[in-house]
Amino acid sequence: MFRIFSMVVLIIINFTLQSTLFPHLAIMEVTPDTALVFIVSYAILRGDIEGAIFGFAAGLVQDILSGLFIGLFALLGFLTGYVCGKPFRDFFKDNYFLPFFVVVAVGLVYQFVVYVSSIMIFGQLDFSFYFRTIILPKTIYTASLSVPLYAFLHFINSRIEKREEPISEI
Repeated sequence: MFRIFSMVVLIIINFTLQSTLFPHLAIMEVTPDTALVFIVSYAILRGDIEGAIFGFAAGLVQDILSGLFIGLFALLGFLTGYVCGKPFRDFFKDNYFLPFFVVVAVGLVYQFVVYVSSIMIFGQLDFSFYFRTIILPKTIYTASLSVPLYAFLHFINSRIEKREEPISEI
């Protein structure tokens, strides 16, 4: 129960910061997608099922706040959480650079899907321009935050796991 409460609080804080503070920290008019870092990190730490649930919840909040594509970010978050949690189930969780490389790979695919979706709605056909101005800078900016955010989430996860451990009888 405490884990669910903690993840809900993280999602709320993340999207509050993304809508209030991060627009002021934009570089080349691009803001980081910290929700993607949290989804990838949570999936690496907790596995595919919990990663998919967390990704769906974070994506649904992003859908509600953006209002552009209802269901797109929930689906992308769900798939990202599931795919990133599957191969790293038994992986060494203290490797803080793993999320960096996973966020780079997933970020490129994630932003490409958003681009393809925006073609259907807005008709933005110039892929090279979109790649240079949105996809690549957003992926680099997001990946640069992956190590500290993963360390933060790893710390929270370890505290929650200690709290959830059954007390052994003496």
